Amino acid sequence: MTEAPYKAPALEKGLDILECLASLRTPQSISDIARNIGRSRSEIYRMVVVLEMRGYVERTEDPEKLQLSNRLFEVGMRSPPKMDLHEAALPEMSALASQMMQSIQLAVVSSEQIVVIARTESPDDVGFSVRLGHRRSIMKSASGLVLFAFASPMQEAKMLEDLKATGATPAELEALHAQTQQVRETGFVCMPSRMVDGVTDIGAPIFDAASSGAIASLTVPFVVTRRAKVSLDEAPHLVADAARRISVTLGHAASAGR
Repeated sequence: MTEAPYKAPALEKGLDILECLASLRTPQSISDIARNIGRSRSEIYRMVVVLEMRGYVERTEDPEKLQLSNRLFEVGMRSPPKMDLHEAALPEMSALASQMMQSIQLAVVSSEQIVVIARTESPDDVGFSVRLGHRRSIMKSASGLVLFAFASPMQEAKMLEDLKATGATPAELEALHAQTQQVRETGFVCMPSRMVDGVTDIGAPIFDAASSGAIASLTVPFVVTRRAKVSLDEAPHLVADAARRISVTLGHAASAGR
């Protein structure tokens, strides 16, 4: 990591606390947090109190344990680029859900993971969806494979760095690379869910005017039901077409080769 030209110790402590809670994903006591970030309990106590007062962390049923609240997610969603993405994607997601009778979700990269930032429920009585804010490793999701396959060189390098930092092995990274060629050729991912049996995950990339790589994945956890309006063979092309329309709305030029 490049040495920072300026130091802000209090800010660094606060960010360390937030990143610790995000990476561990289970409630932690102040002592647990201190141990994980290599500081003393007294060093971080006041910072934790402030983060709790500002709503970024919250107590669990065990009053000694803390976890991240949804505050960071809410703040992130206020940023103009993500608002533009939401505004462009949600109408298409709603139309696609009605056309396919399936749930639709929108995912972006967050460090070595994908995070679901929007979803549209299936109009059918039966479907599959995940909660907003759901996170999963890039290597273990269709959305992650889409975003890796269509990443810019800079985005790909950052993903690889983050994956290595969290323990990804050379063999796992080689397998990830091996899957990307076919994804680039077809323009979409269609694969059995790695989380739920009986679900096929279909994903396609979304681009905007400013980025050379994909900014999001439009993903459908496809469930075969008697009310399904499209077949599994037809579904990937519908998802890819919807992703292209969102990209055009965001100013992406089709002639750019994506």
